[in-house]
Amino acid sequence: MKLGQEQIDAIFQKEQDEYIWELVHKFKKDSRLTLPEEDIDELFNRLKVTYQYLIELGFSKKILIETFLCAEATTPGYKDNPKLKAWIEKQNEIPENQFEDLLRIANSIQQEK
Repeated sequence: MKLGQEQIDAIFQKEQDEYIWELVHKFKKDSRLTLPEEDIDELFNRLKVTYQYLIELGFSKKILIETFLCAEATTPGYKDNPKLKAWIEKQNEIPENQFEDLLRIANSIQQEK
C-alpha cells in the first residue's frame, strides 16, 4: 500500500494534534502552574500555533519544545514577546540553542538568589 503526500500529511497532523492535546491536559492538571481563564480549545490552538513556530525555527529537543509551550500556556503571547523573539531569532544563531542559553542564564540567576 502506497500513501500519497496528502495522507502522510494528515497522519503527521493527527500525531501533532494528539501530542499537543496531551500537553494541554498535562499543563491543566499541574497544580504548580497558573493558567489563564480560557476555553481548553483556545489553549490548544495557542499551543498548536506556538508548536508550529518552534518547528519552523528548527526546534527538535522535546524538553525545550515542552518548556517553551509551558511558558506559552502560562503566559499567553510569550512567543510574541519582542525581546524574546529578538534573542531567539538572532541572526546567524541557532534558535533552539539561543533558547537553551536563555534557560541556562535564567537558571544561573535563580541559583544566585
